[in-house]
Amino acid sequence: MVGRKLIGSRLALQVGGLAVLAVVLSNILTVVFFFGDRNEIIRTIVNAETLARLTPVVTSLERGEVVGLDETISIRPAATWTPDPNAWQEAPLLASQIMATSGGSSLRVFTPRISAFTFGDLFQQVQKGGPEVGAILTPRDQQPLAILIRIQPDLPPPLAALIATLISGVLITFGTSFLIGRMTQPLTTLAAASENIGQSQRIETVPVRGPLELRIAAGAFNRMAQRISQLLDRQRATLWALGHDLRTPVTAMRIRLELVDDDETRDRLRESVREIERVVEDALFLARSDLATAPTQIAYLDELVEKAVAGLIDANPESASRLTITKNPKARILARSNDMVRAIRNLIHNALRHTEGPVQVIVSLDPTPAIEVGDWGPGLPAEVLAAPGEPFVRGDQARSADGSTGLGLAIVRSIAEGHKAKLSAKNRSGESGTVMRIDFDRI
Repeated sequence: MVGRKLIGSRLALQVGGLAVLAVVLSNILTVVFFFGDRNEIIRTIVNAETLARLTPVVTSLERGEVVGLDETISIRPAATWTPDPNAWQEAPLLASQIMATSGGSSLRVFTPRISAFTFGDLFQQVQKGGPEVGAILTPRDQQPLAILIRIQPDLPPPLAALIATLISGVLITFGTSFLIGRMTQPLTTLAAASENIGQSQRIETVPVRGPLELRIAAGAFNRMAQRISQLLDRQRATLWALGHDLRTPVTAMRIRLELVDDDETRDRLRESVREIERVVEDALFLARSDLATAPTQIAYLDELVEKAVAGLIDANPESASRLTITKNPKARILARSNDMVRAIRNLIHNALRHTEGPVQVIVSLDPTPAIEVGDWGPGLPAEVLAAPGEPFVRGDQARSADGSTGLGLAIVRSIAEGHKAKLSAKNRSGESGTVMRIDFDRI
């Protein structure tokens, strides 16, 4: 989880991050193994340079020849130089090797003490000209001499190695991210097309390109999209045909029921016809909502609630005394206003119908714009709470004995989904009643 936050959630970045991590780990392991034998490595480097530099100087002094001095070599009386045992250690093996070559008879060689010597010290001394080695030589018939020579081991500066590692890591990251990004671009297109299913009038196909696995996935998606589109077209055509064909017999029933002499029977038949009309109207609206365009108009939830409440009060003035509305003037959304007013009106109407007590409407903006409609009725069963808005699902008899069609919440959910909003429901904790909520995206 932490690693995902550090390198992001995109596949290209994750693969690039893994590549950089592999480079870094390989360098760390190299350094660990390298430093495990650091003393031996330093001793080998120093000894080799000491032999190469000190042998010709000792040979020239033993032969009485003039030694060419420079800034790296100094020769002085031995009495003026005493090696510090904390910083220097005697190397008798080196002395023997040099005497065997130069023909000297009395030579002591001193090198920097390895136990107190680090690669950092060596690197710093290399940048200053190199570490020093010393020797005390007693040529034939002469006073002892102290020889100090600054050697220059052939080691790369650590900063250069660090910069090289950093540059290689950056190049690997960008190169891998670019290549993976190109390979996974079809996945992004496929995800966007999948997200648009149900959000637009037409189900779009995706281009078939990229690696073999992605081409197979894109082809399967296109075939699925074609089948879904054909299925939805048939469903819409069926609903439109059903609604059109029902209007004629319903109109005929209205005319004929007026010929019924018994008033009670006529009223019952008239109510049945009205219910059929409501079912047809709601079903046709659900069919049309699938074809609705995406909302682009900015609307304030307070104004939408006012319009919804005004329509309810006009139909039933007594409901005004039962409504409590909490507004938030800053809550605004992208909406198709007429559809959203209908969704809010359905929620409030359901709440008023299913309880004789108060109904509370709350517009909020924390964390995103939302509207809540709560009642203190008998509540909803668990199967309805799990998926509110299933067509023709009306909950238990306590909430469906009023002759409702069961499409009210289905219309609310369809409108909410068309606005990329979410409809949810819950029963009040510790008391009766239900709270219906629509959560919108912030704009």
